[in-house]
Amino acid sequence: MFMLLVVLIGGSGSNTLSGEVEPLSKLTSLSTACLETSRVSTCRRALSRSEVLQRQAASIGNYACQSHLLGLGADLLMASFNEGRDVSVKRMLKEVQILCRDL
Repeated sequence: MFMLLVVLIGGSGSNTLSGEVEPLSKLTSLSTACLETSRVSTCRRALSRSEVLQRQAASIGNYACQSHLLGLGADLLMASFNEGRDVSVKRMLKEVQILCRDL
């Protein structure tokens, strides 16, 4: 299980979102695509994006945002396994958009 998680979120090669104007909207679109397709590559990109954002949230002390991004990551991982997390992911995305506006 651990190895699968490493494969899913590893290998992006970048830990920054430099040059992106709206990282939350990109996370939203990737997360939505993950839900719609359950494609591992799409879910991996969404997981990677949520990981980068949660690290940014931690670095500025926005722990509510960080916690929600970690929860979103867990939901995205389960969605990639076709575990039916649509409602949970959509709810979490709305909360992330509110709590993570400062990223």
